[in-house]
Amino acid sequence: MEEITHYMEIKKKERNLLFYFLQKKGLDYSKSLFLSSYFDGFEPDSVLFSLLNREKISTLKDVERLLEVMIPESDRKLNGAFFTPSYIVDFIIREMAPGTDDRVIDLSCGCGAFLIGLLDYYKKTTPKTIREILRENVFGADILPYNVERAKALLAIYALQEGEVAEESNLNIRQADSLRTEWQEQFDHVIGNPPYVKFQDLSDENRAFLAGDWRTVKNGTFNLYFAFFELGFRLLKPGGKLGYITPNNYFTSLAGEPLRLFFQQEKCVSRIVDFNHRKVFDVQTYTAITFLKKSKQDVIQFDRIEDGQQPESFLITANGSLNHLAQLNPKKWRLLKSDEQENIRRIEAAGAPIGQVYDICVGIATLKDEVFFVDGASGQGDFYLKEYGGKTFPIEKEATRTVFKISDFKRQQELCGNTRRIIFPYQVKGKSASAIPEPEFSRMFPKCYAYFLTVREVLAQRDKGKTEFSPFYAWGRTQGLTRHGKKLLSPTFSQYPRFLLDEDEDAFFTNGYGLYFRESSLFQHALASVDRIEIAQKVLNSIVMDYYVSKTSVSIEGGYPCYQKNFIEKFALPDFTEQDVAFLRMTNNREEIDAFLIEKYQLTLPSHSFQTAPPI
Repeated sequence: MEEITHYMEIKKKERNLLFYFLQKKGLDYSKSLFLSSYFDGFEPDSVLFSLLNREKISTLKDVERLLEVMIPESDRKLNGAFFTPSYIVDFIIREMAPGTDDRVIDLSCGCGAFLIGLLDYYKKTTPKTIREILRENVFGADILPYNVERAKALLAIYALQEGEVAEESNLNIRQADSLRTEWQEQFDHVIGNPPYVKFQDLSDENRAFLAGDWRTVKNGTFNLYFAFFELGFRLLKPGGKLGYITPNNYFTSLAGEPLRLFFQQEKCVSRIVDFNHRKVFDVQTYTAITFLKKSKQDVIQFDRIEDGQQPESFLITANGSLNHLAQLNPKKWRLLKSDEQENIRRIEAAGAPIGQVYDICVGIATLKDEVFFVDGASGQGDFYLKEYGGKTFPIEKEATRTVFKISDFKRQQELCGNTRRIIFPYQVKGKSASAIPEPEFSRMFPKCYAYFLTVREVLAQRDKGKTEFSPFYAWGRTQGLTRHGKKLLSPTFSQYPRFLLDEDEDAFFTNGYGLYFRESSLFQHALASVDRIEIAQKVLNSIVMDYYVSKTSVSIEGGYPCYQKNFIEKFALPDFTEQDVAFLRMTNNREEIDAFLIEKYQLTLPSHSFQTAPPI
C-alpha cells in the first residue's frame, strides 16, 4: 500500500508538471483522446504550480529532465535510470544520421529523451508529419510502466506543439523488459542510454538469467549495460548502427573482458568518444559514447576529451584517431590518439619493463585498520597508548611494526616523519607467517590481548560477518605478511607520479602499491640493483611516467590517474649507460631530469599538456 501511495504522489506531480507546461504553451490537450484520458479526473494543485513557476520550463526537454528527477531512488538503483543531457542525445543522433525510412529504437527509453531528439531530427531533415515520424521511425521500450506512460504523453504533447494530434495508436512504445523480450523485428538503428546496474544490485534470479543468455556477462561482477550492447547489436539490420552512452570502465575492467571480447569477435565497434574523468551526469559515473556497426570494422575511430575542455564543446570538435582492432588486447583496451601511439610505443620499447625489474604488490589488509593502527608517538616506557572507543589501552611495543598509510604522504619528507605503527599478531619463519595462537599471544603480550578482547565483536563483523577469523585477531587477509626489503610506495590514484622510497625493510604499507626490487642474478640492467632504487624513483616520478599513465590508465574526477599494477607494469626503464646513472644520481632538479628523460626516450610531448609537478 505504501508503494502505491508513493506512486500516486509521483503521478500527481507528473500530471501537474505536464498540465503546467500545456497551459504555459497554450496547448489544448482535449484534442487528443490519449491526453484527455491521461488527465481524466485531474485537479491542478496551486502549491505545486507555484513551485513550478520557479523552475526554468520552456521546452519539452526541460519537462523530461524534471520527470527524470521524479524517478524513485529505488528504481534508479535497480534500473539504472539517469537523465541524458540534450547535447549528448543530439550528438548521437547526428552521428547515426538515420534515413527517411529508417526504424530507430531506444530499448530503455525512460521518459523519452532520445525519442524527442529523434522527432527534432526528423522534423528538420524530412518533410514528414509528426504522426508519420512516430508511426514509421520512432520506437521505444522501457521496463517501468510509468516511464512508458510519460514518454507517450511527452510525444503526444510534442505533436500538439506542431499543430498535430497523435493518439496512442501512433506511438510505438512498449512496456517490456527488453532483455527478456522475444524480439521478432530488426531495426536500422539502436540508440540510447542503457541502464547501468552493478552485479551487486541485481537479484539472484536476474544474475542467473543474464549469465545463461548473454555472451557479454559471463565473468564475475558484470554490469547490466553489457547485455544491452549485445541485445542492440542483435536487433540491428545488416549495415545498421548503434550509439550508446555508457560508463567507460568497460575499456579496462576485469568484468568488461567478455564485452571487449564480444566486440573484437564481431568486429563491430566503429567509433568511441571518451569523456575520461569528466562527468556528464550528476552521478559518480565516467562515460564514453560508443558506436557499433552491423558490418566488419578493422579500426576504431577514437577521441578523448582534453583536461579543461567542456564536454559540450568537445563534441563539436571531436574527430578521432584510428586504433586497429587487431592490436587491442581483450584483457585491457588501451585506446590512444595518433601522437600518443608513437610516444607510448617508444616508452615501452626503451628498456626493461618495471614489472620485470620490480615486484609490484598490493599492501596488507586487516579489514579494520582503525583497530590495529597505533600512534608510535604515544610511547610510554615499553608501551604505546592506543585510543579506541573513548578509552586508552597500553599496547606492548614489541607487538607492533611500522606501517605506512600511503595516502597520508605527498612528499618524501612526510614519509620520513611517519609515526604510525600496526599491531602485528604473527610469527614469521622464512617465507611463511602464521598468527600467534591465543594462549601464546596472551602470555607474550597480555596488555595487547586484553585490548583485543574488548574489540572482539568489532573484529567479528569484518567482511560483513561472513568470514570466521582464527584466531579472532588475525588480519583480514594474509597478503604481504612476509614481504621484506626497500621499496617504492605509490598511491592507487594520484594527480602526479608519487613514488616514495621506504628504506625500512620490515615496514608494511596500506592504501596503494609497493615496488620491491627483484633479486635475480640472471637479469642485466643498469638499474638492476637495490642500491640504485633512488635512480628508478627519479624516473618513475618524471614527466614521462606522468604522460604514460595519463594516456594509458583510467582517471577519477579531477584528473587523478590510476597507478595499479596493470597500468604501470609495462612502463620501461631505459637502457642507461653508467654516465646516465651518474647524472641522475647527481641531480635532483626536476626540469633537468625531465628534459634528460624526454631525450632518452625520444619523445615528442606537447608542452601545454602538463603542469609542473610538486617536488617529491
